[in-house]
Amino acid sequence: MRPRRKARSEVETAVELEELPKTSEGLRDGEIPYENARILARASQEGEIDETELVEKARTQSPDKFAGTVRKHQQQRSEDDGMSRLEHQRSQRFAKIKTDNTDGMTVLYGRFDPITGALIETALSQKMDELWREEDPRARCSPGQRMADALAGLVTREDTNQDGKPPRGPRLLLIADYNAVSRELRNGRLGDGTPIPTEKIRDLACQSDILPGIFRGVSQPLDLGRSRRAASPAQKIALVARDRACVGCGANANWTQAHHITPWAVQGNTNLNDMVLLCSRCHHKVHDDHWQVHKTPTGKHHLKPPPKHLRHALRQRNKTRRRRRRSPIKQQK
Repeated sequence: MRPRRKARSEVETAVELEELPKTSEGLRDGEIPYENARILARASQEGEIDETELVEKARTQSPDKFAGTVRKHQQQRSEDDGMSRLEHQRSQRFAKIKTDNTDGMTVLYGRFDPITGALIETALSQKMDELWREEDPRARCSPGQRMADALAGLVTREDTNQDGKPPRGPRLLLIADYNAVSRELRNGRLGDGTPIPTEKIRDLACQSDILPGIFRGVSQPLDLGRSRRAASPAQKIALVARDRACVGCGANANWTQAHHITPWAVQGNTNLNDMVLLCSRCHHKVHDDHWQVHKTPTGKHHLKPPPKHLRHALRQRNKTRRRRRRSPIKQQK
């Protein structure tokens, strides 16, 4: 954020906090991080909130988690299932493209409502995965370069595929609770837990491939034991619904793989309770650096680093590897 824009944002937050005495007090006492106070202040301007309830959670949650808590709180207090808030967010959308005069590069950026953002992110993730599979493993692009290529490919692609059919929309995971008595869907949300109006599920069904989340159904077995090594599509959906993101670093679920907590090579099972979502980086931490998956009493998973003595040995090993990669290869005469 540019200094001038950051200063203006801080002034706006200070004005908004004047209406939130408990939040202001917690911020002054150092009990509430500034980022959480800013999130709470912005939410108070978008609608009525229960400051007392949110302040308690602002003291203990990280900004990423607290932002999700506030969104869910707003959805629950909304009288129209969040439709008015979604419409307001959509009215704030914008995109801009310009040329950087310093080097002639084109700069593109924008802001979108959560549903549109999820569709864009899903499409980009799928295209990035496709490009990654096509790359030479010995000369891979950086993630940023790959995303730029994916965006360019999606924006400039033809309106039809090679078979003459229109391109399929991104495969978006939506989750909702089904009330068997009223036969209605409730508590609609995206794969990362972002709440959305249930009414929007019908609209999205016309734009994307909706992945069904039928868990524990006869036609979608989730415990496969050792009958197969890789997680099934139904299992991956269930893992996204449960973990929402990489359990190690919080990376987007679209960039994760299903990881066996007990390795397959030592008789691990391909069952839902024996797997978690991990991104490639955290996967390497587990397999190469001896990090371990731990489950909390509440059922949440997280990564735990190795003991201190082992961490020191691993750091020394990694330093040695980096030195070897940097050293020039001596050609044999």
